Amino acid sequence: MKISVPEKWDMEFDVVVIGWGSAGTAAAVTAHEQGAKVLILEKMPEGGGNSSICGGNIIVPKGKEFVEYLDTLSFKTTEREILEAFVEEALKNGEWIRQMGADVQVFQPLEVAYPTMIAGAGFPHVRGAENVVKYNIKGTPEEGKPSQRLWKFLSGLVAKRGIQVLTATPAQELIPNDRGEIVGVIAQRESKRISIKARRGIILTCGGYENDPWMKWDYLPVKPLYFLGTPGNTGDGIRMAQKIGADLWHMTRLACLIGFKAPEFEAAFWVAFLSEGFLFVDKYGRRFVNEAGIEIHEYYRELSHFDMEKMEYPRVPLWAVFDEQTKKRGPLSRGTAGYNRDLYTWSLDNSAEIAKGWIQQGITVSELASKISMEPKVLGETLDRYNHLCKAGKDEDFGRPREDLRALEAPFYAIQLWPSLINTQGGPRRDKESRVLDPDGKPIPRLYAAGELGSIWGFLYQGACNIGEALVFGRIAGKNAAAEKPWS
Repeated sequence: MKISVPEKWDMEFDVVVIGWGSAGTAAAVTAHEQGAKVLILEKMPEGGGNSSICGGNIIVPKGKEFVEYLDTLSFKTTEREILEAFVEEALKNGEWIRQMGADVQVFQPLEVAYPTMIAGAGFPHVRGAENVVKYNIKGTPEEGKPSQRLWKFLSGLVAKRGIQVLTATPAQELIPNDRGEIVGVIAQRESKRISIKARRGIILTCGGYENDPWMKWDYLPVKPLYFLGTPGNTGDGIRMAQKIGADLWHMTRLACLIGFKAPEFEAAFWVAFLSEGFLFVDKYGRRFVNEAGIEIHEYYRELSHFDMEKMEYPRVPLWAVFDEQTKKRGPLSRGTAGYNRDLYTWSLDNSAEIAKGWIQQGITVSELASKISMEPKVLGETLDRYNHLCKAGKDEDFGRPREDLRALEAPFYAIQLWPSLINTQGGPRRDKESRVLDPDGKPIPRLYAAGELGSIWGFLYQGACNIGEALVFGRIAGKNAAAEKPWS
């Protein structure tokens, strides 16, 4: 049912931003500085979204040749002119942050871990990769993790400017007029529906669909998946945009790590190993991959193999098998990123998680296999083969580098791991001006979008580009929405 334009509005603003993370902040601040009266709507009790619990890195490329790198990674899923617009503005990310009162520093991993966190390109062999440089908001670990410093900086920009924010106020429907212009939004505030007029434009920055079970099952190439980020991303912006005729793109794209799902917690824990003494096996105990060679955001590609005889994904869940040295090396989940980061502190030697039953242990391979419902013979053969390759110094099966090989010794441990979403990338299609498009490629008047909702990343994803994109197209959307002629 089409919503009519209200005769009387409950609230009126020039620009309404739906969603308060990096993209929403950049959009709101930019529109405010263009002289617009701005309102931010946020469905959760607090702002931040994935921006406040991610890795916190921001892309600031070295030069315009970064376009060549992104053009290859996009694999023709995003128009080159959009990538060019992104790179041109991304070159200014550091300058914009400094103008806003903070500074940036080059990201440097603090320790060796698997999956590998790298300061440079995720795909170093691709032309233009030398232009990849990741930054974060300047500060020390004592001043918070990078994403905490990022959100403190961004939320401070909104507070200093007195931009009005309504938290716990989810947007529900966009309101078009008879000319197809998006002129307002219906939101829910304290159990009441309120109508908010947007005299100039509306900007959707309300995240992806990591927590919409049906969308995940229908669109994503591996099933099931858990989530690492905010539980607030349930595809609201996608449904609102669809109802008023928006086209969608990049709906099958995602940024995906591996995580452990404890029954006591809504989100999964991101897991990484601080020692090379581990291997991955499928649910039947068979090794299937170079464990040290998976690009950190692309884990789902290795897990999405489907067995059409058994009608299942045999690598979902997978099991990581490791030894005492790895157990003592450090916590498997370090609280670097993720929704659970501030809800639970993983023990330094993983002993508390063993006591909880999150990690299984066995004095022998057979004992471990029985605890994780595997055939002892199969798991034993896998481990014997892996140890043989480690001692030979050459992984003839999957090509794991010599420096990343170490034979495992008893006692043994295992943790069940699932594909776990950082975020999805799909949503309403947009152009280089951040305008939302209809299925014919025409802009829907007065409607803009930015951030991971309808992200430009349509094939391979380069780390630090989601926050970089949120700032870039947030600024573009804010500028263009504020420049619209007010309607009456």
